Amino acid sequence: MAKLNRDRIQDGEGSLTRRRALSGAAGLATTLLAGRALAADAGHAHGGDHYTPGVRNKKHPALVAAVNDCTSKGEACLSHCMETFVQGDTMMAECADAVQQMLPVCRAMSSLAVYDSKHLSDLAKACMGVCTDCEKVCRDHAEHQQECKDCADACLAVIAECKKIVG
Repeated sequence: MAKLNRDRIQDGEGSLTRRRALSGAAGLATTLLAGRALAADAGHAHGGDHYTPGVRNKKHPALVAAVNDCTSKGEACLSHCMETFVQGDTMMAECADAVQQMLPVCRAMSSLAVYDSKHLSDLAKACMGVCTDCEKVCRDHAEHQQECKDCADACLAVIAECKKIVG
């Protein structure tokens, strides 16, 4: 029977520390995020403006390019944050939180822009808000973290494109 204490789970095979368990989970998350980023990049290599097969954007190509680039840069930033978590450094927690909020909004913007949705302007307003927050937090780390700088710069590009939509 397994013996439990606060920091270790022991059985006849050895022990598993919380740190090793968290490290393994964070490593898995980083691997999954990297795979998603690579898959997104592979979709762009096929000449499409967006990841949706067979759909080409004609109305908002700059917006789609900006939000897709921001998503890619955000995935890289989030992956970097996860790597720091594995090392026990939680300094990037606020950055990871802002990026996690930005990613789904930029993905939605890409979809609505490709389809020239009547709701694009409404979502552009929200996108500007989350990208402004993300840019600010990432900018705090930009001097020492290239991934954060790239994400912050990509957020600024999205904000500029959203302003064109909002008017």
